[in-house]
Amino acid sequence: MLIVILLFISVSLFAGENLLPDGNFDAGKDGAEKWEKTDNLTSFWVTEKGRGRVLKLDSRVDRKQALAWKQQLKKNPGAKAPAATIPKNKLASIGAYEGAVLDSDLIDVEPGQTYTLSVDVKGKCGMFVWIKGFMMHPRRKQLTDCYQTRLNPEKSEADKWKTFSIDFSPTKRMPQTSKMKVRIYVYWPPGVAYFDNVRIEKKQLAPENRKLL
Repeated sequence: MLIVILLFISVSLFAGENLLPDGNFDAGKDGAEKWEKTDNLTSFWVTEKGRGRVLKLDSRVDRKQALAWKQQLKKNPGAKAPAATIPKNKLASIGAYEGAVLDSDLIDVEPGQTYTLSVDVKGKCGMFVWIKGFMMHPRRKQLTDCYQTRLNPEKSEADKWKTFSIDFSPTKRMPQTSKMKVRIYVYWPPGVAYFDNVRIEKKQLAPENRKLL
């Protein structure tokens, strides 16, 4: 019985709850529920055997086409995406400027808490996975940017899934941070990348290390 109890405690301490809803993208019928809608030109939900739904971002698309499509979607959200135009000159791609982007919903930030961000990545191009933090503006009474950090999966591979992670502490750098979200971003050099299993977990620190944060 003691062994079982100790095992349960160990799992509870180190398994880690994912604080980011639908971080594996599998909830929802046509797309992940707690994320922005994909535009089906630079961002897509695709299914991969053994993984289920994953996010695909493509920053090779012609910039003018991508920006025009963004405006069209505002007027007609149900419009069918056009076939992508991939320019020969990479400087004409969306990846040379705005990039291909998808954001999660906002989640709460716990004061003083250190977190671990982890994500599975497949692809070889320029990319970041951002943490964007927000605070309530004292006069405007609306959320405003106040914190950011990013995971840079520099050693990602074109045809192999790899997991990358960073630790971060929003309120250590900006105590007023109350909300945060994940922004997945593919830019320059342009290319295609896939993402899965985005996790934000509370960092479990030994008591002697807590004072260092």
